Amino acid sequence: MTDRVVNLLLKDGYLFIPAPAYRDTMAGLLAVAVLWRSPCLHLIPLHPGTIGGFLLKQRNLAGDRVVDLRLFLRDHELAENFEGVLSFMWIPEQGAWQTRQLCLESLDK
Repeated sequence: MTDRVVNLLLKDGYLFIPAPAYRDTMAGLLAVAVLWRSPCLHLIPLHPGTIGGFLLKQRNLAGDRVVDLRLFLRDHELAENFEGVLSFMWIPEQGAWQTRQLCLESLDK
């Protein structure tokens, strides 16, 4: 799983997770914690029974999920209107999905 990469669309403050990516990498998760450690964004799986985090809301019958990151992006002074595909890599030592594609230069308001 160390070489596992998942490509997710970030658009208008929402992170979209297609059903196949959810099934293959996040099955059973209801929420994730989100952490910004510049220049990296981390998605930390929160297993059922855990309190808090950002909900992985089901968008449609196909099982696609979406995470509303608008407030998180605002709080970290990152642009909400950014649109692009982010590649998240599983980092077992951190127990998190991480992307280095977000940077203040490309997301600043």
